[in-house]
Amino acid sequence: MRGVRDRLGRLCDQLTRHGTMGAEIDAAGAGRELAELLSLLSTDGTSGDGDLAERLGDLLDTIEEACARHGLVTLDVRSPAGERPGDGRLPPGFGPASDGTAAQRAVDAWVCPWSRCGRVVFPEEAATAPPACAAGGTPLHAFPPR
Repeated sequence: MRGVRDRLGRLCDQLTRHGTMGAEIDAAGAGRELAELLSLLSTDGTSGDGDLAERLGDLLDTIEEACARHGLVTLDVRSPAGERPGDGRLPPGFGPASDGTAAQRAVDAWVCPWSRCGRVVFPEEAATAPPACAAGGTPLHAFPPR
């Protein structure tokens, strides 16, 4: 639905990398929507909840539209349906290395702690280990689980 998982991942990444991103979204007029979105992300519930996914998509749409009016680039990372098979949290082809190098590393990547977004952070990209989610600062989970 409207690339919600990938768009949430992009937003989480931008919020944690750029300390002023939240203030920019607020200045664009979507601060209330951002606060609601972050609150919904960090609440208990199933990642397959259709009502939650629809609300998150609506909030993302509102944030994107406000940012576009404010001159900020949108978060839209949508791709044609069926273009990205498998686990939406990981880029195509990503997985443990067959040569055993994955087993030697502490972690291959970190992913959303609630499996609600498509954010993936690789060890070489992380300033801290593990990096944190923009929704409440919860540490991202190691992938594959150890």
